[in-house]
Amino acid sequence: MGNASQHDGSQGITRRQVLRTGAGLTAAATTVGLPLLAATPASATVASSSYFFFGGKGDDPVLRQTLHQPYWAMQSFAYDYINKNIYIAQVKPHSTTGDNWINKTDVSGNVLGTMAIHGFGHASSMGVEPTSAGAEPYLWLEGAVNTATGGGQRISRFRYVEGGDLTWGASSINDRTPTISRFVNYPRPAIDPYTNRLLIRYRANLTDTRPWRIALFNLDDAVAGRLTDDDLLLDRAIPNNTELGPITDDDDFQGITAYGQYAYLSYGAPPTDDVPEPKSYLVRLNMNETGASYDEVFPTTAGASLPGREPQGIAIWRTSSGPRLSFGFSSKISTGPDEFQATIFDKYEVIN
Repeated sequence: MGNASQHDGSQGITRRQVLRTGAGLTAAATTVGLPLLAATPASATVASSSYFFFGGKGDDPVLRQTLHQPYWAMQSFAYDYINKNIYIAQVKPHSTTGDNWINKTDVSGNVLGTMAIHGFGHASSMGVEPTSAGAEPYLWLEGAVNTATGGGQRISRFRYVEGGDLTWGASSINDRTPTISRFVNYPRPAIDPYTNRLLIRYRANLTDTRPWRIALFNLDDAVAGRLTDDDLLLDRAIPNNTELGPITDDDDFQGITAYGQYAYLSYGAPPTDDVPEPKSYLVRLNMNETGASYDEVFPTTAGASLPGREPQGIAIWRTSSGPRLSFGFSSKISTGPDEFQATIFDKYEVIN
C-alpha cells in the first residue's frame, strides 16, 4: 500500500429508482474469477450481476508513476488482462489537436513502451481488446478530433504498435462509430472483459434534458462493424450532473466502464485557486434502468493527498483473484511545475 490511502470509509449517497425495462435472465458463469451471472442478452436488458461495493476494500497498484511524457497528463487507461499490461493515454494540457501518447506499462505502472497517435481526441475513455498471449491488443479510442473542442467525434479501433506513429485516417484504423438512430457525436468506448461487450457513452441531442446516453453491444458485433439499432443490447439515457445529487456542472465526466449489468463513471474537476481540493465521485448505473435513475454516487477521497489531484479514467481489471474496479488520478510533482504523474486505485469487494 502507498501513502495516498484510498480507504475512504465514507458512506455513498444512494438513490434507486425502479424503472426497469425487464428482468434479466441468468445462467451459471463459466469463467474463472467471474462472480457475475452471464446469459444470452435480450434486446432491452442484460442479465443481472454482482456489483462493486464503493465503500469496500481496495488497493493502490499504481502510485505516482511518471509516464513517458511528464508534461502531458494521464486521461484514461485500460487493461490487457491476458498479457498483464496497462495502456495509459496522455494528452498535453489545453491542447485541441488530438495528439496522444499511449503508454504500455506493467501492472505497477512502469513504462515498457510507447506509441504516438495524432488527430484522435482527448482520450476521455479507452477500451483494450486483448487477442492472445504475446500479441499486442487492439485499442479503442475516440478519433477524428474536433479542433474547436479537442474531443474526438468517431470511434477508432487499431492495434498497438511499439514505437508506432499513427495519424487518424490511416488505413490501419477501423472506424467503429455506431450508426444507431440517436447518435450525434462524441462517443467514448469501454470494454467489459468479463462479458466481452462494448459500452459507448455518446451525445444525443443537446436540446434534450439528458443529452448523454449509453449504448451496449456485443464486442464480436462491434469488431465486425455491426453497430446498428438492430445490434443494440440496450440503450438508455444517463442522468445529467444536476440529477446526480452532489455532482455539479463544474464536475467533469472523467471516464466510463462496464461490469455485468452496471456502468461505472468517474466525475470530478481539477484544482483551482477558488477550490484547491475539489471532490471526485464514482457513480454506478444499472444499465437495465432508464432516464435519471442511478444506483449510487460515492464521493471518494482516494488520493486526497496527491498534489493537483484530478480524476482521470476508470476501467475493469480482470485478475486471477476476481474483478477489480480501477479508477485513476492525474497529479503533479510538487517540485516541478506542471510535471504530471499517474495513480490508479481499485475496489475489489463485490455484492452478489
